[in-house]
Amino acid sequence: MNKIKDKMMKEFLENNAYFVDFFNAYFFGGERVLKPENCMELDSEMNDSNMDLEKHVDVIRKYNDGNLYSAFIIENQSYVDMSMVVRAAVYEFVAYERMLKKSKKNRNNKKLPMVNILVFYTGEKPWNAASKLSELVEADERFKACFHDYKMNLIEITGNTSYNFNEEDVYNLFYICRSIYDQSIYEGTSNHFGLVKSSVLKVVKTLTDVEWLDLEELEEKEDIEMCEAEKRWLEVKSKEWEAEGIKKGIKQGIEQGIEQGIEQGIEQGVELGQVLLYKTMLKNGMSVNEISKVCSISVENLNRVLSN
Repeated sequence: MNKIKDKMMKEFLENNAYFVDFFNAYFFGGERVLKPENCMELDSEMNDSNMDLEKHVDVIRKYNDGNLYSAFIIENQSYVDMSMVVRAAVYEFVAYERMLKKSKKNRNNKKLPMVNILVFYTGEKPWNAASKLSELVEADERFKACFHDYKMNLIEITGNTSYNFNEEDVYNLFYICRSIYDQSIYEGTSNHFGLVKSSVLKVVKTLTDVEWLDLEELEEKEDIEMCEAEKRWLEVKSKEWEAEGIKKGIKQGIEQGIEQGIEQGIEQGVELGQVLLYKTMLKNGMSVNEISKVCSISVENLNRVLSN
């Protein structure tokens, strides 16, 4: 599954506009410093018989706008990997080594262009592995002054760090995934997404495996209205919660109502099941107003039921 997620993200980032948007958001606060038209496919200078760099990193581009000549790499990571900081360092320094070999071959004494690598973590769990080499290595106090630390550039969907993306598709991908992971999408605050490209939601579906995104619908339509997609999810889940709540309620009602009669116990159980449904929906992030609309109960009555 992780390979499928990485493959999907790699295909998404092959779009140079999306590719530079990540770097502009991370390094420049969203300012459009890097332009997609200045990105170029990698040539053989980064590869040799020992290690084909293109096969090891997800997306790599040369960049040249006349003032800035650099190499940019994005490595997708769908799970927490303790070795990622070392892998990132290896990719970066292998790129420098390749450029150095070419420079010597061409007898070029100019300084090498900078290599910038960004690790994009798409997993649901917070990143808790090392992002600096010093967090992975037990450095003796006597050698700390000489220790060569390496800091990995990490952008992760989880967490509270905000990024100013300019590309709508990148923004939607990143923040829809985040709102699914932190459950805020179910609190009625995500309607600002509006119409979203199906191609973007396919990536969201792959990364999050959320059940309310229908792959068949994504294949048929170019755009999906997020409000409608979320509404369908709420309808499906509310029926599941109601069935589960009524089942538990009937059992509890029968147990409580044996002396009063099975029929009355079942009736009490259904009522209890509805209460459990409301509480389950509330627990799953829905607001009182949303529950009121979905279950056709007034806010006043709902608040009275929940307070009992």
